Amino acid sequence: MDNRTQEYTKPDDVLTLDEVAEYLKVSKKTVLRLVHADKIPCAKVAGQWRFLRTVIEDWLIGRMRVVPRNDLARLVEDGDIVPLSRMLKEDLISLHIRPGSKREVLERIARPLLKRGVVRDAGTFVSMLLSREEMVSTAVGEGVALPHVRHPEENAEGGPLLCVGVCREGTDFDAHDGKPTRLFFLLYTDSEVVHLRVMSKLAALLRSPDITERIVGARSREEVLSTMLAAESGLSDNPQSKGGNP
Repeated sequence: MDNRTQEYTKPDDVLTLDEVAEYLKVSKKTVLRLVHADKIPCAKVAGQWRFLRTVIEDWLIGRMRVVPRNDLARLVEDGDIVPLSRMLKEDLISLHIRPGSKREVLERIARPLLKRGVVRDAGTFVSMLLSREEMVSTAVGEGVALPHVRHPEENAEGGPLLCVGVCREGTDFDAHDGKPTRLFFLLYTDSEVVHLRVMSKLAALLRSPDITERIVGARSREEVLSTMLAAESGLSDNPQSKGGNP
């Protein structure tokens, strides 16, 4: 963990091995197996393993591509306060994101927020996104990334909004599976609860590779929007698809 990470980290964000095991509802041995297999984000400090709470939450949502049976799942089960139809509009969808550096890709995906006036300083906002990426990539594998700022409350009011970026050629976004990233979902909200609800919903929607392929192959913004709203409707009709065993 370098100084840049520490700058954005609150003391109670750092978890011990025991605390992570308790949080995940598994044994310490299970967590250690994940650590030694390099399958869970962590760092060794003075001979002890340490974990960042929000990074572990992102790992649960993204890497498993399911909604885990813990507090995050209960947030979703308590009710859907933010339907996609409220967050996702055609002007927030970018179909022709060109491959490039992380900064270049994030600037292109975030451009609709700047045009709307929600983000007033694009440089600062993108730097916040990159600070989160420096901790661990938000590319969750299978061609998908879920970029977001470290602390949602640092965002100004104006959300929740969901930007979708499609890079058909694929771009290197440091995905854990080594595959190029083709589909980006950038969530803008100043509420941590809304952030967790939406991230959980996206993870559930993207469990089906077919949804990803249909979005990447969409010929219009309208097609992307209708595909996602139909997938959300299917998720509501099938409550079992919201959860799974970690």
